[in-house]
Amino acid sequence: MLLPTRLTATALAVALAVAALPGLLTTHAQATSHRAATPSTALPHQLIVGYKPGTPQATSDQAVKNSLHAQQRATPTYTFERRLATGAVLLSLPDNSPATALTAAAKQLAANPDVAYAEPDHILQTTAEPNDPRWGEQWDLWDEYAGMNVPPAWPRATGNGVTVAVIDSGYATHSDLEANVVDGYDFLSHAPSARDGDGRDPDYHDPGNWAEAGACAPGTPARDSDWHGTHVAGTIAAQTDNAKGVASTAHDAKVQPVRVGGACGALTSDIAEAIIWAAGGTVPGVPANKTPAKVINMSIGGPAPCATITQLAINYAVSRGTTVVTSAGNANADAATNQPGNCDNVITVAASDRHRNRGSYSNYGAAVEITAPGGTFNDNPADGILSTHNTGTTTPGQETYHALVGTSMAAPHISALAALILQLRPDHTPAQVQDVITTTASPITSCGDDCGAGLADATAAVRSLT
Repeated sequence: MLLPTRLTATALAVALAVAALPGLLTTHAQATSHRAATPSTALPHQLIVGYKPGTPQATSDQAVKNSLHAQQRATPTYTFERRLATGAVLLSLPDNSPATALTAAAKQLAANPDVAYAEPDHILQTTAEPNDPRWGEQWDLWDEYAGMNVPPAWPRATGNGVTVAVIDSGYATHSDLEANVVDGYDFLSHAPSARDGDGRDPDYHDPGNWAEAGACAPGTPARDSDWHGTHVAGTIAAQTDNAKGVASTAHDAKVQPVRVGGACGALTSDIAEAIIWAAGGTVPGVPANKTPAKVINMSIGGPAPCATITQLAINYAVSRGTTVVTSAGNANADAATNQPGNCDNVITVAASDRHRNRGSYSNYGAAVEITAPGGTFNDNPADGILSTHNTGTTTPGQETYHALVGTSMAAPHISALAALILQLRPDHTPAQVQDVITTTASPITSCGDDCGAGLADATAAVRSLT
């Protein structure tokens, strides 16, 4: 479910079709230039099963195990892994199971009258594409025509007092962002793929998401680390007026890195629990979040229906007053086919280019609420979105700045705008935040309804509240 780098739309589709991908990174203590990834880093074949209220399995792990023992024949062999924060349970199949076994197993389990839903633990990828590392202007902020018209909003709001959780690949330390980072958490549950030597832990830093060819699944290409979560965080809250680097829309907000993805992607189950934790909810075995987020940014996605567990987690976050922002996806397709942007109660963001058109890669359609700058795929990084980054091709190198392109870059613009709104109206519900953003947007003539309400305008949004 997560994690970027130079994924083409085709590569992303292949990766998700395998349904048994991800691996993760190496830790800072293990920082070497060696590409030690092997197929063993691939994430497991897992199923998420929710039981109907009132059934023994809804509350008893032993009842689940007894039910599975009675139901399964020779194959498949389910292994009970753990109960999730939503109350569902996580089951795994043998590592050598074919990808098609997940769908078949889900259907078999769903036939049990005690089961409310059974679905594969899908793997999503980030929705961004890096281009060449050259310096470019931040047109996405200041351009009144193609950008978000941000500077005139700053005298009224800068995001002060608002925490934005970035559910992504983690955070590579950067001096242009560090002062605005609050403690997050590493939600990667599959220790062999986490690349930091363990599973879940408090270290939310990004050790890199590189992978060797075939490490995630047969035929998947090699790729370098892309520092996706660091780039997204910088777009939201990089320090501004500090005589270095880049500016950001909500430069007095705090960002909370919540790591869910590594070399091959991120599991739906990990993402769902990360959402719950980021919003201030309880996740078994994880310490309480001391600084719950008022906004959650998820620049991730994959071609699948909205998973039940993801929707339940989003509903929980929204019920606690947390605005959830997602990227629409980079497949130049109907956003209704891409989760989590096709879930309810989220603000789904399409991407526009420097000429105020929908990005040629951006998903579109009725599932999109709003559009924000995401840049253009070409040889000119000045047409991309510049933000905080890192030079490392595997493990972290030196901090730097780099232009990326995609709906992953569009979503944090809206998360940052939500932070400006919540500084001025801390009691606004997620629905009210969305209403401010959409009613003050300007139409994109060339896109029509496919781009939601149009291009977001930060100054118009803030002025509507003051």
